[in-house]
Amino acid sequence: MNKNGFLLGEETLKIVLAVIAIFFLVYLLVSLYYAGRKSKDLETAEASLNHLIEQVDSIKEGEIGEVEIYNPKGWWLISWPYSDIIPNSCSNIGWESCICICDSRSIGEFFQGERGFAESCDDSICLESDFIVEGEENKIKIEKPPVILEINYDDKLITQKGK
Repeated sequence: MNKNGFLLGEETLKIVLAVIAIFFLVYLLVSLYYAGRKSKDLETAEASLNHLIEQVDSIKEGEIGEVEIYNPKGWWLISWPYSDIIPNSCSNIGWESCICICDSRSIGEFFQGERGFAESCDDSICLESDFIVEGEENKIKIEKPPVILEINYDDKLITQKGK
């Protein structure tokens, strides 16, 4: 029997197992990084939405106010219901209308339609509000922060200033 051939097969097996282990560790590290990042983005979204609702609540009848939203970049500010659709995270609590900040990366950018968009917002931050976001299909993208929003108390509208 040829011992060199046997050793070559044994060493090859060790290398293949080592490569698989390295790929697994890299995958694990990347998963942990993105899980932590998503958690931080959700905290930022919650703080931004709380700030917006505080500003909305501080405006009195007949006034128009402004608020700046800085984060999270690339996410969407959305009011529900839209086309009689509302995310489960709002309807399960009994809210008839709400405002959410939703992650566009989990939404898949409109490819899922309104129903899929609402389902994707279930993992985002929502608060009860009777104000309507006036923009493209009740959505404003936080694209180039700060986004300056104008709040009209009488019409119950939140619009992006300058658009």
